[in-house]
Amino acid sequence: MFHTKNYRELNRLFFMFVIPAVSSQLLSGIYTIVDGYFVGWGIGQGGLAAIGLSFPFSVIVTAIGAGIGVGGGALIAISMGRGREALAQRILGAMVFLMIAASAVSSLLLTPLAEYLLTFYKVSPDIAEMARYYAWILIISSPAQVVTMAMLGAVRNDGFPRKAMAIMIAAFGTNIVLDWLWVIVFPFGIAGAAWATVASQAVSALLLSAHFLLGMSKVRLRPRFIRLWRPLARRIAVMGVSPFGVQIATAVTMILYNWQALAYGGDIGVAAYAVVGYIVPVGVMLEEGVAEGIQPLISYYHGANLRARRRLTARLGFTAAVLVGLVCSLLLFASDRIVPAFFSMHGEAASVAARGLFLSVPVFPFLGLAKVGASYYQAVGRSDMASVLTYGDPFILQPLFLWTLPLFLALDGVWLAMFFTNMTLAAIFVIMWRRGSGNRRMPLTGGGLMGIL
Repeated sequence: MFHTKNYRELNRLFFMFVIPAVSSQLLSGIYTIVDGYFVGWGIGQGGLAAIGLSFPFSVIVTAIGAGIGVGGGALIAISMGRGREALAQRILGAMVFLMIAASAVSSLLLTPLAEYLLTFYKVSPDIAEMARYYAWILIISSPAQVVTMAMLGAVRNDGFPRKAMAIMIAAFGTNIVLDWLWVIVFPFGIAGAAWATVASQAVSALLLSAHFLLGMSKVRLRPRFIRLWRPLARRIAVMGVSPFGVQIATAVTMILYNWQALAYGGDIGVAAYAVVGYIVPVGVMLEEGVAEGIQPLISYYHGANLRARRRLTARLGFTAAVLVGLVCSLLLFASDRIVPAFFSMHGEAASVAARGLFLSVPVFPFLGLAKVGASYYQAVGRSDMASVLTYGDPFILQPLFLWTLPLFLALDGVWLAMFFTNMTLAAIFVIMWRRGSGNRRMPLTGGGLMGIL
């Protein structure tokens, strides 16, 4: 499937992978918006604020699955590019083992962590209680999230991006229907919204797993290979650093923004950030769709040592990311005051949310370059370069701008921090790209396993 006769076919292959990935992310974004719509109309502004405070802990679980799925999936694509089918089967087995272990660990550790962190938010007791309940339901159901994200990467890198997209469509449809049923028709409140999310994740986890369990895949899942292959587990961890970091960055960013929105805007600031947090991530998801779409191609071409095709695919990805970012910016420019009303937000909170959306608009083209750049370096095994773009965001630049800008601009500085962070990351990426990083060839594993094969 990855072989092409000329560059025209390569362009078609690019769109064959990128369009389903972007479509899946678009559907995920639509689900996020619709989920917020039902919460806003069924529970109110307090419900939006509660989900905004607790959702980062669900994102942490997603990060674990994404690290396993994209890291292991990239290794599968690279090994298939080198004709190493037996190694690809072992990689898949190692991924399944890591899914099981990660699901157990995340469920045990995140519950006390969520309780500890939520105590720092000085919000009204009702909002605090809803936030704890929502976080608890999602955390105890973390196995479904881990399996969904991990198997999604595996199915895409197995050469079935359209199937992955179709499965995600089914899951999102399930979520929307259950949100309507359990929040509006039967007013179960915040618990209904949480269990609707869990049910949709269970559907996607089962369908994605069936791709390998029912023998429909190119890379076979052999039960005897489901074990801790230490060299492969280490390599999956290294390759998964960037996608794991992308999701962790999202979680850390949400925690920091909630903190600062509360400090400079109180309960209204948190509720306003909940709306910004529903809308802006849709653009982020679309950019990540471009990044995820090019990753199997980049990894395969890197494994097959087809450098010209790898770099052309990367340039197509950069162009697509910037164009997607410009479209997102224009749409938000035109609808920044319409969006709060969609979520049943009114009064001062609606005005604050509209202001936040307006100041967040310019971020998307710069964010696209940083996201696709990190994906490119991760796909070719340059986790060091990918980590600069991924971890520089939440642990260096975001805190720097998020703590300094509000000192001069108050709540406006909170909204502008995202723009300044991603503009800086995009500049760093351009410097790295021009220096030609990411050209060296990467070994798949340590020497031990290669000797076995």
